[in-house]
Amino acid sequence: MNTAYSFIPRYGYALTGGLSVDNQPFWAQLDTGSSALFFIWKEWYEAVTHPGDRLPTNGAYSCPHCPGGPITDLNFADGTTIHTFPHSGTFRLGSKKVDGITFGLINFQYPPPDVATPVHSIGLGRVVTPGYRSLMDQLQGKVTSTTFALYLKSVPNMVPTQGELLLGGGDPTLYKAPLTYIPLRSQQEYLVTQGTLQVGTGHKSIGINQSALIDTGTLGLVIPRDHYDATLNAITDQASAAAGFRVNCNFNPALGACVIDCHHIVYLPPIELGLGPSGNAPVLINGLYYSRHRDDGTCILAIKKDSGSIWTLPPAILVGKYFEFQPSQQRVGIADLRSR
Repeated sequence: MNTAYSFIPRYGYALTGGLSVDNQPFWAQLDTGSSALFFIWKEWYEAVTHPGDRLPTNGAYSCPHCPGGPITDLNFADGTTIHTFPHSGTFRLGSKKVDGITFGLINFQYPPPDVATPVHSIGLGRVVTPGYRSLMDQLQGKVTSTTFALYLKSVPNMVPTQGELLLGGGDPTLYKAPLTYIPLRSQQEYLVTQGTLQVGTGHKSIGINQSALIDTGTLGLVIPRDHYDATLNAITDQASAAAGFRVNCNFNPALGACVIDCHHIVYLPPIELGLGPSGNAPVLINGLYYSRHRDDGTCILAIKKDSGSIWTLPPAILVGKYFEFQPSQQRVGIADLRSR
């Protein structure tokens, strides 16, 4: 399946995959933090938005005579709540056609669609969604294993990029061998060990030994409170050194984020996250990927503080990397992407 990391208006940057359901094309968010499989119901969307409003750029599933059904409530970490009812259809995933896949159709969302754009979702996570089977679960018998792989190409000085989702296995021609395997710390989530942290050329913190959730459905990096302030200070110190003047980032409580001058983004240092107990699988998040331009013309750092001790890693960690998720073997393989 072709994938894209791109901007969705009134939502943010998201990792999406292209597919069709009953010959209707969509770009659905790929979410390793959830197992839910659902799409925007076109008839609901048109009923709750202003006449003449365009459909979401990622498409909507049309079913004028859908009878509805049992409602499932889904609540997400950003405060969004949706209601879905079950429906079934034929999926085209890449060149493969699969009949009888059951998914949810959205018939309620809070905040409403004119405030926050709804998205389709292909949940690749492990936690069971009540009333639904995940796509990977429904594909068993049609694919050879529960393994899947994700990567994103690195494009110099640009955020939008493309890649692929491989379902049912990996592809050794895509990466520079060997894969570095990182054990999973949970049977329920893609939780790995965060071993080291380095901002730019600064001091490398070792022995962190905290849990890190690989969540491609999140919109930014989440850092535990005991590392948050030091990380932000290291970012602004290194940005200031690169710029030759003081680069400030002022925390805005209403946004829950640090506001930065948009012209200063070019000075932001990369953040290296060393995954595994010894940090032997490093992933790099470029400054372009942890900063955001807002609609009001301001810019923020897409880095939030976790009240506990868990890191949440966004889809930007896939850029220039190949990730092979092997849930049956309780591990994730990571390697540099082979340039083509």
